[in-house]
Amino acid sequence: MGDDWGIFHIPFQLPGNPRCFLLCRLFGLYANKPVNVRFSFYSSPVSSFSELSKRNPDGWGIAWLNARRWKVFKEPLDLYSSEKAYRLIQRVYGRIMVSHIRYATHGELRRENTHPWLYKDWVFAHNGVIYDANRVEEMLGDEYRDLEGETDSEIFFHLLVQEITFKGDPVEGVRSAIGKLVGSGVYFASLNFIASDGVKLYALRYAEELPDYYTLYYIKRPTPGLELSHLSQATRQLITTKLSSGEKAVIVASEPMSDEYHWRLIPNKNLLIIDENLSTTLVDLHG
Repeated sequence: MGDDWGIFHIPFQLPGNPRCFLLCRLFGLYANKPVNVRFSFYSSPVSSFSELSKRNPDGWGIAWLNARRWKVFKEPLDLYSSEKAYRLIQRVYGRIMVSHIRYATHGELRRENTHPWLYKDWVFAHNGVIYDANRVEEMLGDEYRDLEGETDSEIFFHLLVQEITFKGDPVEGVRSAIGKLVGSGVYFASLNFIASDGVKLYALRYAEELPDYYTLYYIKRPTPGLELSHLSQATRQLITTKLSSGEKAVIVASEPMSDEYHWRLIPNKNLLIIDENLSTTLVDLHG
């Protein structure tokens, strides 16, 4: 993955949109038992979510699943300065989590426009811009037009849920939604998302522009053969604690969020699927 994977990506600006620096970030997790994410949010020596939010100041949110019930908390302000966020993250435990920090390109700074969303038992967060969002909304049946806000991301989410419902299968639903966008000539930068139906976790990397920016990585913990002596003290302490408690997890993020060397890059136009046994499958969506 190269020697610079721990460095912040340089923000890019697309022509005609002075606000479009495309810096939303994604985080997802599936664990074998309810776990806490304090380390990834506040203590990681590499790209903690809190530090990343300084450059993504327009909102943050987290959805977590425990006892088969989703809970969602989100605010239209930056994670770094939110006192509520700091107190909440100390208390949140879940087997599945989906989180997002926002740099707004569509929609006002309101809770309704803040990721992730919970809709028809799915949670979803997106990183990218869909420029023809109105055309995407026209693809929605009446049953799927009950949007909370006005973002391109939420419209895309409802299209995904619609197609998954019609197809009766999440993978085929994702294929169908992408096919509708591409087949209709809808212009988008990235469809990257992390989503879950409470049974599996799905992470899509699908960038049409700036593929070196629109990345998604994942890591399995514990990692066989990991040499702790090469890690920072904070990461060593984290891994030791996780091992002693029997915790196992797969983590997905826009960039590596620790100094472990086993982060894997999801290939572009691939869907990562994580099941309840923490097995991972990559599905190629090219063509």
